[in-house]
Amino acid sequence: MKNAIKAIIIIFVLSLTFLLSGCLATTAPSDTYTVQFVDYDGMILKSITCQTDEACDITPPADPAPGNKENCTFTRWSLFESQYADIDHDTTIKAIYTLDNRVVTIFGRSIVFYSFFIMMGIVIALTLGLKEAKRHKIKSDDLIDGFLWIVPVAILGSRLWYVVFEWDQFVYGGFFPSLLRAIGFSSGTLDFSSFGLAGLAIHGAFATAVICAIFYTKRRKMDIFLVLDIVAIGFIIAQASGRWGNFFNQEAHGGLVGGMTGNVANLSLEEQYNYLRFTLHLPNFIVNNMYIQQALHGLAVEPLTGFYHPTFFYESSLNILGFFIMLFLRRLKKIHFGEIFAFYLIWYGSVRIFIETMRTDPLTFELFGITMKSAIVTSGLMILGGILISLFVRLKRKDKTYGTVPGSIDFKCCKKEKQSETN
Repeated sequence: MKNAIKAIIIIFVLSLTFLLSGCLATTAPSDTYTVQFVDYDGMILKSITCQTDEACDITPPADPAPGNKENCTFTRWSLFESQYADIDHDTTIKAIYTLDNRVVTIFGRSIVFYSFFIMMGIVIALTLGLKEAKRHKIKSDDLIDGFLWIVPVAILGSRLWYVVFEWDQFVYGGFFPSLLRAIGFSSGTLDFSSFGLAGLAIHGAFATAVICAIFYTKRRKMDIFLVLDIVAIGFIIAQASGRWGNFFNQEAHGGLVGGMTGNVANLSLEEQYNYLRFTLHLPNFIVNNMYIQQALHGLAVEPLTGFYHPTFFYESSLNILGFFIMLFLRRLKKIHFGEIFAFYLIWYGSVRIFIETMRTDPLTFELFGITMKSAIVTSGLMILGGILISLFVRLKRKDKTYGTVPGSIDFKCCKKEKQSETN
């Protein structure tokens, strides 16, 4: 036993001595450090060896050629040139690209995020609608039947609304080629490789869906205002989802960050990036994808290459906030059927007017020689409609409230109960 204890002590002392000697040992500082510029796939594009304690001439390689990364655009290096002077150790500087707007490509046909997010929004809207319908004892079949024929018609309405305000882009070269372009065949022929609904207007989908819902609920003898409440909640979250499709397409954005004077940007690319990333605190992947090349959608939309305001993100965030407010409102006993829909009209109308003041690609029309933004005019009418509907349901449908639905909350009642418990 004593020998075992002695062996353990010896091993402990030797181990401690080894560790201490390792801590005391010093590694001679390196006289050099390396700065590497690498592409998205890790390929080293340029390597620079610098001497410690000496100024180092760090210059980036030529920008990767367009098309180097399929369906993506090189935007910048992960460090701006103003940061090179602070480098004093081994550093890897990476090439940053915009995001690929394709989810997957199968047999040469791509499914893009634009379609993916629209479909995801529709599925979320249906799921929420079915859950709420059960609370109101509405047959799920009635909701699904309406969904199956209203949604396709609403998508068509969204497309036709866009076509009306971009008439010259679609209507030329004869009736049938114009018709084919209007419904999605950009070539003007029945060439399915050119099919795609690049150009939808949410106001058209909204107007078509409401008109269809009025006829459908009348036929099924359903309360139109209750159904519109259910639809409105699904609609606003679907809109919030769909805007992310615009993000991947680098469209529906605002103006150049910092603006421009005389066709010259007021801020450098680094300053534009820093404003979005560190002043607005937007995630890096959003900021990087808001680097848009000049005239991607036309000179009037992108007059210069640079970072543009992500209005899609502003609108999506406000829609999500409105969504949660609407979920809360429909639990209150004092809220009348139809007021959720009225709130949606007022909320989204206000949000859209705010967003349209920043958009660079609005749909416009002329009235009495005045050029107007269609989305602002339509949103103004939505706000007015929301106010009128709210007044109507409160004056003419006084007994049609969420107080008749299980799970509703009466804060006034709860307050009285709390006071009685205190007394």
